[in-house]
Amino acid sequence: MTKEKWFLWQDEQHSASVNMAIDEALMERSVDLPGPLLRLYEWQDKSISFGYTQKFEKVPQDGCTLVRRPTGGGIVYHKHHFTYTVILPPSHWIVKDTKPVESYAWLNRCVQEALKQLSLASSLAEEDIPKSVDRAGMVCFVTPTRYDLLSEDKKIAGSAQRRTKLGMLHQGSIECEDYEFLTPDSLRAVLPKGFEQVIPCEFVAYKPYDMIKSRVNELVKEKYNNESWNQKR
Repeated sequence: MTKEKWFLWQDEQHSASVNMAIDEALMERSVDLPGPLLRLYEWQDKSISFGYTQKFEKVPQDGCTLVRRPTGGGIVYHKHHFTYTVILPPSHWIVKDTKPVESYAWLNRCVQEALKQLSLASSLAEEDIPKSVDRAGMVCFVTPTRYDLLSEDKKIAGSAQRRTKLGMLHQGSIECEDYEFLTPDSLRAVLPKGFEQVIPCEFVAYKPYDMIKSRVNELVKEKYNNESWNQKR
């Protein structure tokens, strides 16, 4: 089987607003990227991100930097999490040939394979979020949904997506608090290997920041560092 060429951005730590602005800017320029992109990154400050449709008043107000994501999902505390982003153009088979829920299965299996290389076994959740759960204020790692990753019935990795005519943004988070071997360094090393095993693909190092820098600055000012966006619901 011919391997796809993917691109790997080993990004740095950024503020919450910059992290979300980078992801949206990348999605907007997905067709200008040389191919599918995996971005690995961290958070500068103690931060909480929350889903696009969630209510601001239900997000904990405990001194963290708060930012509304461009994707759905629940409240995520970024103190003990490692995060990654996948950007796919509209023409990629995961976007055009699979239903949205199936794309979660493909991409979360990549993370599952990566964790296996660190001797952490996990399974894909089979059930959707119960209808009794209040999605407007749910906490991501307390409420698994279909194709999240579970280890001993505890959610250890989740994700959310946004699809537009410009491309697909997939944002994922891995819980590291209870596992000493899940560190930024170890996850930066194994996550690309998980994608290479499942897709399959091969990675080329890539840093697209200069291409999106001006748009990132716009999005930080107009959106992700702005109360009108973060408190819109």
